[in-house]
Amino acid sequence: MHHSEIRNSSTVFTTLETGKGEPVLFLHGFPDNHKTFAPIIEVIGKKGFQCIAPVMRGYEPSTISHAHKLHVVDLVDDILGWMEDRLWDRVHLVGHNWGAVIAYAAGMYYPNRIKSITSLGVPLLRTYQDSFLWAPQQTIHSWYVLLFQIPFLAELTIRTNDFALVDFLWKDWSPGYTPNQDHLAEIKANFQNPGILSSALSYYRNLNDLFTESGRESILGILDSKITVPTQILYGLNDGCFHKNLFEHLLDETDFPCGFRKIGFDHAGHFLHWEKRDEVTKLILEWLQKNN
Repeated sequence: MHHSEIRNSSTVFTTLETGKGEPVLFLHGFPDNHKTFAPIIEVIGKKGFQCIAPVMRGYEPSTISHAHKLHVVDLVDDILGWMEDRLWDRVHLVGHNWGAVIAYAAGMYYPNRIKSITSLGVPLLRTYQDSFLWAPQQTIHSWYVLLFQIPFLAELTIRTNDFALVDFLWKDWSPGYTPNQDHLAEIKANFQNPGILSSALSYYRNLNDLFTESGRESILGILDSKITVPTQILYGLNDGCFHKNLFEHLLDETDFPCGFRKIGFDHAGHFLHWEKRDEVTKLILEWLQKNN
């Protein structure tokens, strides 16, 4: 495994990379970094796949963007730029948290460029409006989304007491799991860099942006489209970020006409790729091989 770079036009992104073969992009979420996938790509990279885990846009100084360049469609454009840079015609996508949202969107917008999707810990958000019926607890789970909408206050709250909210979110979203403290320390250290935390929070702040073309396109794409790419969704039954009913009752196979599999894990939460690493790695590999 080694550090490398991948480009979208003139913007350079840092990556972890290993293996040779069919390309697989691993997309991280919040609050996290690309190293969250290191043990998984180390295994899958030995099985005939080229695994690349980029630092997502806004999570390093060289890619900090204006907030209005951090809509879902802009992040999907990064994937297309990376593909052009490496001369890839098609790729597999594995995404956790925001990385899963971006993977879904890529499958909606450019199904001919995506070979398969594996989503970790996130349901298809086009069903989110029904969550009040099937999972009224989700309103409580989503308290942080409201906090993150408030500029300055959100940043101040997250930075308070040595980024204690980062620790809290990991523990709240994966109850009973003790996070790797070295990994959390790297996440917190990165958020201390000027502009990084606000860029990361812009992912949330752009969720309901109706005032820009890219914002409207992002919302309509998420709400109106089906995913015509083979998709598997892995989730923890104790997820404190997305209630299990969003996976159990709201995921409809008709939204995935080209192949669909969902698997829930007992005694696992939102960071299931840490809690159930071996099982998750095996399922990702199976899906990649099946749809290669």
